[in-house]
Amino acid sequence: MGARRQTTELDGVLDRLSNAVEHLIASSPKAGRDRETEARIARLTAERDELRAQIQQLKAQHDEDARLRAEAADAVRAALTDLRSVVAVQGGE
Repeated sequence: MGARRQTTELDGVLDRLSNAVEHLIASSPKAGRDRETEARIARLTAERDELRAQIQQLKAQHDEDARLRAEAADAVRAALTDLRSVVAVQGGE
């Protein structure tokens, strides 16, 4: 649960970064941009894209971890059922 909340918070940060990049682009028309502004936009865009990729990777990892935990829980339940059956059979002998 905590990991999902963290990725939601990361989504919010990513949205704010995207909005800042879009604002920077909109506030400085391409024809009037200097090299520094162009470089800044390129850096921020690359950073945003990298963060987006990392967030997607974290979400995928979280989903995979949840799937593995569910499989492990099912295996434990099955093993306990088998163990109870063995104990019941041995106890009845």
